[in-house]
Amino acid sequence: MKYTGKKRRNIQYIIGLFVMALGIVLIKKAGVGVSPISVIPSVLSTIFPLSFGVMTIFFQLICFALIFVVLRTANLKTVLIMPIAIVFGFIIDFYMYLLPIGEPPIVLRYVVCLAGIAGTAMGIVIITGTDLMLPAGDALIRAISQTYHWPLSRVKIMGDAVYVVIALIIELSYFHYLDSVWIGTILSVLLTGFFVGRFGKWFPRLNMKREEAPAS
Repeated sequence: MKYTGKKRRNIQYIIGLFVMALGIVLIKKAGVGVSPISVIPSVLSTIFPLSFGVMTIFFQLICFALIFVVLRTANLKTVLIMPIAIVFGFIIDFYMYLLPIGEPPIVLRYVVCLAGIAGTAMGIVIITGTDLMLPAGDALIRAISQTYHWPLSRVKIMGDAVYVVIALIIELSYFHYLDSVWIGTILSVLLTGFFVGRFGKWFPRLNMKREEAPAS
């Protein structure tokens, strides 16, 4: 078995974090609903005097704790999810500050939302291609799938549904109207997997996972 160079793998991973965070922020800035994985931090950031990125850190740390509950063990890759969650949250806040989109027309809002969904999907392809740490929310879903031997696609749907329902309850209880959960949330559910599949086919060189060495 052989691996591609560590340096290239790490650089690709860092790029993936920045691309995924940019996608998440574009969806948020579009103002038509956020992706399921970001919906709880988005709602909480409108209630408490903390930024979207900081709330993302708190949410990911909760997911990190749940990973240990599910796996009942830990390795280096699992432990490193925690510092990655913190870095990821600060990257999100960096983009939130850098991209003051304002109040664009409704058509442009959906264009920005679709660009964000595509960016998030591209980030997922870049990150998963390195075979390193997943963001905590996605790592939790994978841990549940592996521990209980449930299909990953089914657990992903269930996880997204739980995130959205929790956000709905919080949002309707506090504001009595929908903001973070809206059309963009539905588009994210429907299109993220589609874009991940397309980008995976279009950019196969991003897949740096372990490969069999050629027979000598």
